[in-house]
Amino acid sequence: MITIAYHDGTPENEKQILWAERLTARLKHIRLVPLSAPHAENADIALVWRPPAGRLRQLNQLRLIVSLGQGVDHLFSDPHLPDNVPVVRLVDPDMSHALSHWVILALLDHLRDGPAYRLAAAERRFDSLPQRQTAQMPVAVYGLGAIGRVIAHRLAALGFAVQGWSRRPRDLGRSIHTYHGEQGFQNIVSSCRAHICILPLTAHTTNLFSADVFAAMPAGSYFINAGRGHQVEEDALLNAVRTGHLAGAALDVFVEEPLPDTHPFWKETRIAIWPHVAAQTNPDTAADQVAQAISIVLAGGQPEHIVDKVRGY
Repeated sequence: MITIAYHDGTPENEKQILWAERLTARLKHIRLVPLSAPHAENADIALVWRPPAGRLRQLNQLRLIVSLGQGVDHLFSDPHLPDNVPVVRLVDPDMSHALSHWVILALLDHLRDGPAYRLAAAERRFDSLPQRQTAQMPVAVYGLGAIGRVIAHRLAALGFAVQGWSRRPRDLGRSIHTYHGEQGFQNIVSSCRAHICILPLTAHTTNLFSADVFAAMPAGSYFINAGRGHQVEEDALLNAVRTGHLAGAALDVFVEEPLPDTHPFWKETRIAIWPHVAAQTNPDTAADQVAQAISIVLAGGQPEHIVDKVRGY
């Protein structure tokens, strides 16, 4: 019997039941137990999102940690994370599909003045605004991994002049102009009118979007963040929007989640707030990868998508 310690950071057990059903259909002899339960300390596998700090180190038989999402910063923020246990992140095409839809929604809602028209409708005003010219508008995508590549290509298919940035060189084909490194970052920041962050959180990307970076963006730019909240200096973003240098922002992630009801973002109508729902893990589409990773590890092999603990992704 394979024991899987499960934790998704919510008090409900609905998703645990779904994961148990999907994984049992693929692996047969397994059981999912709550990470907090005493018998979880004999678990072979941990399937987790934001587990309590230090808890995974107490699982003495642990052979694999699977993140319940593409991000793994929630694991590496734990100073007691076991050093000798591999960590696998989810790379689920359904998450790329969902997140690309959210990015397109956020960008087009801004470009087609969705907030202004919703306000006009609420006030029963049948008003019109000048339509923006968006053909070949330069759009930056920061982060060209599995999700970023899908977003970049789908935006290019909509007629945007997409530019992509990553730490290392990437080739996304003729339709995407890619940059890398510090100089590449400066080039893309200063040349694009919309900026979309899909980066993983690492030491290099923490507070990447600072006051200086927002100031370097062309006036009237729009900022979208579906990466991690800690990549943005929130006071700097708020100031850039309030002064009118940035036209606004759409945010799905924040430094503190849930976003406190006293946070000044709530009062800024030009900042669209989403509760970290741009792409949610779907057991129906992700279970194959998780089951395969478990089978390979239990057979003594090395699964795909193991995280480099030095790079942080």
